[in-house]
Amino acid sequence: MWRIHLDTAPTAAQWDVLSSEERTRAQGFFRDIEGKRYVVAHGMLRHLLAGYVGGSAGELTFGSGVHGKPLLDGSSAVRNMEFNLAHSGDLALLAVARGRAVGVDVEQWNADIEHVDLADYCFSSAERGALRSLVGQSEAVMKGFFAAWARKEAYVKATGHGVSRGLEHFDVTLSPGEPARLLGDRKEPDATDRWRMYDVAPGTGYSGALVVEAPVREILLFEAI
Repeated sequence: MWRIHLDTAPTAAQWDVLSSEERTRAQGFFRDIEGKRYVVAHGMLRHLLAGYVGGSAGELTFGSGVHGKPLLDGSSAVRNMEFNLAHSGDLALLAVARGRAVGVDVEQWNADIEHVDLADYCFSSAERGALRSLVGQSEAVMKGFFAAWARKEAYVKATGHGVSRGLEHFDVTLSPGEPARLLGDRKEPDATDRWRMYDVAPGTGYSGALVVEAPVREILLFEAI
């Protein structure tokens, strides 16, 4: 897994490897800073993936799975390479795995939203109860909310279903000090055996999570520079 800092100006090397569609998207952001972050994140994505599969970063082509999860087009060796990119604020995380599905998410904390109310729309009943048990501890509520959000996003990205299947049919841990764990999935009875969930500490003010298809031998963490 790679951590990518997005608080730097895009380089020519990052811009040059983007496809015409990616450049158009970068230029279409209303806020200029978001466009710059997009260029850095997706430029680095291409350079890092090219290091794994060989060839030119600018010549990589992408497709999507049944439910829209991005994937690499190309030879069978390339198709065997799984990856997932997430970005929030000025940080991005890229997870790369060979021969097994992977999902990652990063969320920048925001104290100015109604965490408990928002959880009513996207958390399971068990998760809502766990979050409400923290009411009165504003920081714990915020951290619990974003920990759960990152874990749930990473899980649905790893499975390839995305949010289209909903977020309420499975439960994750969220209480402070409780390790990241998938507690159960009512649509996939064997999910807790199939998937491994891990906490990620991207930086101060962020929550992150990694979900990988079992078995997992080791996780290597790198800084993208």
